Amino acid sequence: MNWEIFGLIAGAITICGFIPQIVKGYKTKKLGDLSYLLNIFISIGMFMWLIYGVHINSPAIIISNAIGLILNIFLILMKYYYSRK
Repeated sequence: MNWEIFGLIAGAITICGFIPQIVKGYKTKKLGDLSYLLNIFISIGMFMWLIYGVHINSPAIIISNAIGLILNIFLILMKYYYSRK
């Protein structure tokens, strides 16, 4: 089994978990139930995994966590933006 492909599939499944929240937040313009603290901790963890992936040269870890980090930061920014309105 090619473990990088397995890792890419696992990363894609994990990343898909962010999509419904982003879509719902965009449609409703409400992210009041979204926790800043949770998303900050997830972002820090993803950033650390990204650095680790670069260190061990793992495309699966790098790609999954880079995209996940971007989506998570996007959610934080959406929450901030919509809460100001």
